Amino acid sequence: MSTPKKSQDAGKKVRADSVLGNLSEERRERIEEWAATPKSETCVGGLQFALEQLAADGIKVSISTLSEFLKYRRFSRRFSFASSRADQVAELLKQRNPNMSPEAVRELAQTVFTLEALDSGDADTFVSLEHLKLSQDSARTKFSLEERKLQLAARRVKVMERKLDQLKGALTEGELSDGQRVQRMKQVFGL
Repeated sequence: MSTPKKSQDAGKKVRADSVLGNLSEERRERIEEWAATPKSETCVGGLQFALEQLAADGIKVSISTLSEFLKYRRFSRRFSFASSRADQVAELLKQRNPNMSPEAVRELAQTVFTLEALDSGDADTFVSLEHLKLSQDSARTKFSLEERKLQLAARRVKVMERKLDQLKGALTEGELSDGQRVQRMKQVFGL
């Protein structure tokens, strides 16, 4: 059993100090165009042509660096497209089926994402896309749960404030004995 090569990892993020990764979007697109240039009698085409063009601009990178960079660009574009399509489907499902549960909507959107990812034809990319989408969904779910916890805490604070106001009113009511005040506090707090 062989170990997968580093270049097979489509999910590998381009480093922040990457020469190619830090170029402007326009230049990165130009590199993709150079790499897609077909071979002809006057042009070596492909990655070699892109390397020559980069060298002419004073940028020297290895062919493996260029290959990883291009793979990452394709991967990112594919993920973005699959994610966008899944989000579009989720929105459409919510509009057309308002009674559909959020879980069912998420499940169908995940299926769309998976189909879009499979369409890329690269199993490694598919696995990486699937993991990223699940991570994204997990983060959304965690955020939603935290948001619910905050809403619940805010409601509890409001309830306690109302009870405190009731208690203040009960304690300032005319002539209550200590026993009556204790009884009134128990009544307000449901004890």
